[in-house]
Amino acid sequence: MTAEERMMWVERYSALPTENVADAMDGLGLKRGSVLGLHPIDPSQKRAAGFARTILQKRRSTPWDGVNLAKHGKVIDDKTEPGDLLVISMGGIMDVSTGGDLLALRAQLRGVQGELTDGCLRDTDDIAAFGFPAYSAGTAPNKSAYDIETVGVDVPVTLCGVLIFPGDMVVMDRTGVVVVPSGKIAEVYESASRIAKREERVAVHLREGKTLTESRKLAAAEVGQEDSKIGI
Repeated sequence: MTAEERMMWVERYSALPTENVADAMDGLGLKRGSVLGLHPIDPSQKRAAGFARTILQKRRSTPWDGVNLAKHGKVIDDKTEPGDLLVISMGGIMDVSTGGDLLALRAQLRGVQGELTDGCLRDTDDIAAFGFPAYSAGTAPNKSAYDIETVGVDVPVTLCGVLIFPGDMVVMDRTGVVVVPSGKIAEVYESASRIAKREERVAVHLREGKTLTESRKLAAAEVGQEDSKIGI
């Protein structure tokens, strides 16, 4: 996929609510990719979408010796591309953060669209202030260098029971997080777009005074019958 194609998909998915994406995956019979139990660092943060750039971290296997084994700063410097979204698996480790404002700023300047982690972040007020969308399990002021090592980059990771592969499409908004398998990005987008358009038409007819049943039927006829049972 070219850089232009990557950004095209990022822009397209950034316009879709996560609920439409989730409904599309249900309608296509795909395994649900909703990552539940994590929270946005800022309730008002913008919707974000990007291709998963995965990092797997765990507790250090050796005592602190002055060498930082977390290395996610180097991953951001050397590996990330415009259109990526950082996905960091901490295995639920909650007593240290996996990153803060400087890592987030560097990622943003590299064209990274946001960050998703089942660990903690710090400097979250600053991250929110410069508009870098992030979902995490919580916050912690302690840095990761003394405690954490990176054991895998661009490998499959599991967050909150959802298996995420490098290159999967991650969509995050105020409602939640949904992961679309890389091989289904186009198919899910087409379905989710129809759902979004149909729901817009349902809302129009509701405001005209029609019932929900009437509005659904009219919208299905206007947008197309396919997926008519998916969504509101």
